[in-house]
Amino acid sequence: MLSEKLELSRCFPFIEKELEDEMLSFGQLKSIPKGEYVVKQGSYLNFLPIILDGLIKMYAEEEEVEFLLYYIHPGQCCILSFNHLFGQEPVRFSAVTEKETKVLCLPIKNVKEWFFKYPSFTQIILKDFQRNYEDLLNTTKQVVCYKIEDRLVNYLTEKAKLQNCNMIQMSHQQIASDLGTSREVVSRLTKKLQATDLLIQHKRHIELKQLQVS
Repeated sequence: MLSEKLELSRCFPFIEKELEDEMLSFGQLKSIPKGEYVVKQGSYLNFLPIILDGLIKMYAEEEEVEFLLYYIHPGQCCILSFNHLFGQEPVRFSAVTEKETKVLCLPIKNVKEWFFKYPSFTQIILKDFQRNYEDLLNTTKQVVCYKIEDRLVNYLTEKAKLQNCNMIQMSHQQIASDLGTSREVVSRLTKKLQATDLLIQHKRHIELKQLQVS
């Protein structure tokens, strides 16, 4: 319980002590391995996940085509999950861990109560609504305004920053799924980008050459 309290305080140092105690009392802490679902599209939600450590990828699937929405970092909640807590419809997105992740799952009943009872909890929700709205606007801008080659460069750059490493260990199929395109397109573009000295395609990973990650 002490370690959970420290992690919660680190992520949300501004919340009321009473709220902190209730979140730890009613919430369920889960340590989820890399590549596992936190929320799966088509399921029904009865909790709000809050990230204490790790990284979660949010994506949606339409007619067997996946596309990346945004990422959730420590100190953030899955705001799309919050949106579904007040209805009876299945979720239209999936949340998958990018690495081992600690998630505090908060029950629906308590989330609804805390939203009106504690100003700091309201602040968490509204702040994440704004952040996710901006993330979705950026995703829409990428799809509408940018060529797939530019989207690939932006994607790889952001991925390297998230991992804090220039070596991106992902298959072309995984990248294609996130970008909503085909593996063949990604393979063709990585060859083109390698010719411009932007990256090196190794057997099991991609190395970005013109990005300093520290």
